[in-house]
Amino acid sequence: MMLETEVFQFEPDITGVSCAGRFTLGTRLSETEALFNSLIQQGARKLVLDLTHVEFVDSAGLGIIMHIFGEIGQQGGHFRVAGPSDQVKRLFEITHTKAILAIDPDLVTSVKKLQDGDGTATSVTA
Repeated sequence: MMLETEVFQFEPDITGVSCAGRFTLGTRLSETEALFNSLIQQGARKLVLDLTHVEFVDSAGLGIIMHIFGEIGQQGGHFRVAGPSDQVKRLFEITHTKAILAIDPDLVTSVKKLQDGDGTATSVTA
């Protein structure tokens, strides 16, 4: 299944991007990266990447996730990953990115944590 994305706004200032399909090397992944870059440039500082309906993430997809994490962190923002499948969780474990990323079991949990001001493990310093 080709990667599909949808952007949601949550009160008061949280942006969610829900993805479905395969988060893998290709044009759609490049478009998704451009979407995130645009959201950050427009001032989004609390972002949730919802992977609930993502079947597979490859190394290129992981690279995009880490790029988003770095970009939002440099802007003083917060980034959470919601609903990763077992395959994606395993990828985060193998690559040791699980210790860096804020990962939640579902979108509702991610949004709630950002609303409550929980930016644990989501910002980096230059």
